[in-house]
Amino acid sequence: MGALENIRILDLSTMLSGPFGAMMLADLGAEVIKIETPDGDGTRNFPPHIHKGTSMYFMAYNRNKKSVVINLKDAEGKKVFYDLVKQADIVWDNFRPGIREKLGIDYKTLRQLNPKIICASITGFGNGNQYGNRPSYDLCVQAISGVLSMTGEPGRSPVKLGVPMADLGGGWYCVVGVLAALLERARTGEGQEVDISMLDSLTSLHGYEAVYYLYSGIVPEPLGTSHRNNVPYQIFKTKDIYIAIVVALDKFWTALCKALDISEHTRQKYATIQLRYDHRDEVIALLEEIFPTKTASEWLNRLDAEGVPCGAVNPMDRALEEPALLQRNMIVDVEHKGDTIRLLGNPVKLSNSSERYKCPPELGQDTDDVLREVLRYSDDDISKLKNIGAIN
Repeated sequence: MGALENIRILDLSTMLSGPFGAMMLADLGAEVIKIETPDGDGTRNFPPHIHKGTSMYFMAYNRNKKSVVINLKDAEGKKVFYDLVKQADIVWDNFRPGIREKLGIDYKTLRQLNPKIICASITGFGNGNQYGNRPSYDLCVQAISGVLSMTGEPGRSPVKLGVPMADLGGGWYCVVGVLAALLERARTGEGQEVDISMLDSLTSLHGYEAVYYLYSGIVPEPLGTSHRNNVPYQIFKTKDIYIAIVVALDKFWTALCKALDISEHTRQKYATIQLRYDHRDEVIALLEEIFPTKTASEWLNRLDAEGVPCGAVNPMDRALEEPALLQRNMIVDVEHKGDTIRLLGNPVKLSNSSERYKCPPELGQDTDDVLREVLRYSDDDISKLKNIGAIN
């Protein structure tokens, strides 16, 4: 049984930030009903990888959901949606500000139908500011937030993060907001609105980098894989591949010196975090001479034996074969049109809840069942709505 069993979510979102967060809640047992337009979520057809009519992009963010097609621009279709709202706990979207009001599905409207409803909305820049109506995508938010300016090698062009952290961060924070709102509703009996900005979310992840600037006035510049204050904390080229080394504490410096057969004199010369920070270039130059003398596996065995935080810089094929992931069910199989598709698992592991993974739904595959079971519509009611184009 899932932790969120009996929680019903109407997911109006598309692309990444919204579907990703709603999928996390579906993984935890919530009934997530994906409300789609007659044309469907646009990511259903995203290239380059499409399996029997469904893109792998869509597959990545929409498992464990149901699909119901409702035309919200049709008066009868909107009535169907309103009926679902009365039976739902959460309405989840990532529309641009103003769209919900235009469609008549904003929190002020929906709370009149269901005072317990929680409306969760992810936007690029939040409500009530000058950027509110801008279209927003992950790269734009990375740029505006300052994250892009710190990513990449010193003196070279900015590089976007390898994963879409503005989208993902918005989804994560929205999940946190919804869970908090559910707890509040359990105490008060009332719902509320959860307002998440991707820009807010990514900016909050600056953490100490932003605080350093606010304190010192020094604008942070890109450092490649190295760290602002810990040395060494970066990747190094070995005889074959790169490996990552982290010396965040003085005891790890001692362990690193032992693993690399560095002399006691040199170890003492850079024994503290302050000394290594003050002599960053010297420390890095020393290690850049040593690491290319052996293979990554040779060094990693030595480093592991001494307890130095380290890891191979894995390409995707090796990363997804890591035993630590496979042993925690982080690669899962789902069935799709007679074939087995591999997807990523849910990182939230709960001792009293079982995991479940169902294939993302076909467009509108659950419309009839949801309207019958949740709203008690008759087959005749459903046929009439289909004939006028209110549902599909």
